[in-house]
Amino acid sequence: MTKHLTGSATFTSWDEEPGYDTGAPVPRVARASVGFRLEGDIVGTSTCHYAMYYASETEGVGLGIELLEATVDGEEGTVALRNEAAFAGAVDVTWTVVPGSGTGAFKGFEGSGGYRAEASSTTWNWRLDGEG
Repeated sequence: MTKHLTGSATFTSWDEEPGYDTGAPVPRVARASVGFRLEGDIVGTSTCHYAMYYASETEGVGLGIELLEATVDGEEGTVALRNEAAFAGAVDVTWTVVPGSGTGAFKGFEGSGGYRAEASSTTWNWRLDGEG
């Protein structure tokens, strides 16, 4: 069955080393653990572990694996999402479901989605489309 899931998200935590506020030289590589709260068709929390490359203080890319723990249509489940991020003011993220990672509400789910978070925004809209 095809699902088109949408909603909003907010950051709940951001732990990065070396941190963007440490004055570490660029270009640089950093790692970050980022927490999110999702609302909408999916209600839950997630944590993404990123490897990030900063070309400058405000531009770069990141790759990560995010574990989403959430409720969909009243059923709980988890799923891993592969993240590809690019940032230059706004952050653009593309998600791809890690094959076979879904449990409960996400068992057998395959798909992709993502979001765009403007630099000045604390809440943004996301989408996740797939089969399962």
